[in-house]
Amino acid sequence: MFLNNMIRRLTNKMFSKILITYSVIILLTMFLLLLVLSRYYTEVIIQKEMDASTETLERVESYLQQKDEHVQYVMQQLYLKTDLIYNDIAFALQHDYDSYLAYRLDNYSENSSFIPNNLNTFFQAYFSQDPDINAVSLKSVSPGTKYEYINSHYRWNKYSDKREQKKGNQEGLPVYPQDLQTQQVEWEQDRTIFNNIQISRSINDPATLKKLGDLTVFYDTAGIQDLVRLRQSQFKGTVHIFQRNGDYLYSSEDGSIPEPLKDISFETNFKKIKWKGKNYYINTLADDHSGYLYVGFMPEDDIKKVTIVHRYMLLFTVSLSCIAIAVTYFAMRSYSKRIKKIETAIHEVRDGNLQIRIPDSRGKDELTAISESFNDMLDDLNMYIKDVYVLNIRQREAEMKALQSQIQPHFLYNTLEAIRMKAIADGSKPTSNMIYSLGQLFRYSLSSKEIVQISDEIQHAKEFIGLNQIRYSNRLHVTYEIPENCLDEKMLKFTLQPLIENYLIHGFRKETSNNELLIKVQRIGGSIEIVIKDNGKGIPIDKLWAIQTKLLEGNTTSEGSIGLSNVHQRIQLKYGQDFGIQISSKEGEETIVEVRIPAGRREQI
Repeated sequence: MFLNNMIRRLTNKMFSKILITYSVIILLTMFLLLLVLSRYYTEVIIQKEMDASTETLERVESYLQQKDEHVQYVMQQLYLKTDLIYNDIAFALQHDYDSYLAYRLDNYSENSSFIPNNLNTFFQAYFSQDPDINAVSLKSVSPGTKYEYINSHYRWNKYSDKREQKKGNQEGLPVYPQDLQTQQVEWEQDRTIFNNIQISRSINDPATLKKLGDLTVFYDTAGIQDLVRLRQSQFKGTVHIFQRNGDYLYSSEDGSIPEPLKDISFETNFKKIKWKGKNYYINTLADDHSGYLYVGFMPEDDIKKVTIVHRYMLLFTVSLSCIAIAVTYFAMRSYSKRIKKIETAIHEVRDGNLQIRIPDSRGKDELTAISESFNDMLDDLNMYIKDVYVLNIRQREAEMKALQSQIQPHFLYNTLEAIRMKAIADGSKPTSNMIYSLGQLFRYSLSSKEIVQISDEIQHAKEFIGLNQIRYSNRLHVTYEIPENCLDEKMLKFTLQPLIENYLIHGFRKETSNNELLIKVQRIGGSIEIVIKDNGKGIPIDKLWAIQTKLLEGNTTSEGSIGLSNVHQRIQLKYGQDFGIQISSKEGEETIVEVRIPAGRREQI
């Protein structure tokens, strides 16, 4: 049902245009907002990962700095113990292991204290408390002399086994001393990679400053691994440690070195690279003091993975867009119904139903104003039809009848006068003819028809002209030019006879026998034009101007003749201002009266 209503609403052009336009604007706005927020949120995530990477690297750096500071502290303590470095460590680094053992036994027997002060007690005092130390190595400048203090036998044995496997046991050296030549070895326990990171310091003779050997502390990287593991929820990349010369020390993931990191520069920096068609972020932290380069390596795909926030943002955008479009649809549906009612009312009025009304709406808006104005217009129109149009028609009919009643007595008077004058002159047969014509004229006058055919009006004019031709024997010649297709056209009764009578009274020349009268009917476009032309006295220019002005204004002439104005007013009352009489004249030559009435309107009359 909802779908059918929606499809029906969409067939409304204005409704569909507004709904589609508004929906497109909403969708574009919402998804543009989603794109901006998504990009902003992604940048926030990237920045967050950068900060997390930097913080992780700083923690690893801080961890190794603590170890380095501890080794530095031990070296300071070593130089403060002059007896230890002069008597024990210097001898141990300059002699072989057997000689050193004999030297230690001699010193112990000669020393009054039961607490030995030798290399072993020194290592135990300063390095036994740190669980991250695998072993401590003291190696002389001369090859072959090396002493080791093992803090974690398990880890160190694993390391030693791993190292021996790598070396292939080719050197054949004893367990004590051992020649440690590599800076980094890897060993595995339970599928976990453990690294040893060594921190070395030179031991010099305090007196001569001659180098005696090197003190190297081997730190297990489990502490670093724990730091990285604790940061996995904030930092999604891997951590790598390099030395200044590019040697690889540590990796938080499988001990592998990504290709882009093999030639990395020793500097603090953040950059984005492309490798194997994917983007990666590299965050580096250089420690000039320790000579270590800490590197964070982050794949962009892991950072920009669609998070639950992105999903919620998309869901929120889609939901909000649907709600906005639905609200718009239901709001527009109400307006569409009201517009449909207005459209239906307009069609009803066009079909002639002036009683239709648009129902009142509770809302007060532009459509309500249109509806109220439409209803008021129909009320005013009905009132106008009732109070103005009907009364105006009745008034016109009364005026036309009054004008006709003026014509009939005047015509009767003139006709009887003509008969009287002729009867005085002679009592001949023409008198009877005139009486006959007079009877025909009376019969036509007594007819109640207001509209007649042109043929009837022409016949009536002929009867009237016939009477005057008897009166003015052989002095009036009439020509008729009337097409057959115009005879059945309709026109007002008593239109031609007053105009002909006006000529006979004012323009006819009694003293001459060449009086010509032309009555011509022609169709011009949608009008019928009747021309009455004579060669009579004509009209003076000032009088002609006065007559034309009064015809234009619709006033009755002040002279006794009321023919021109009477006919003109009747035609305009019946057919409108576009029709009526036009008159032109040349004094002493001619007068032309043109009557224009509509053609082809018989069914409307």
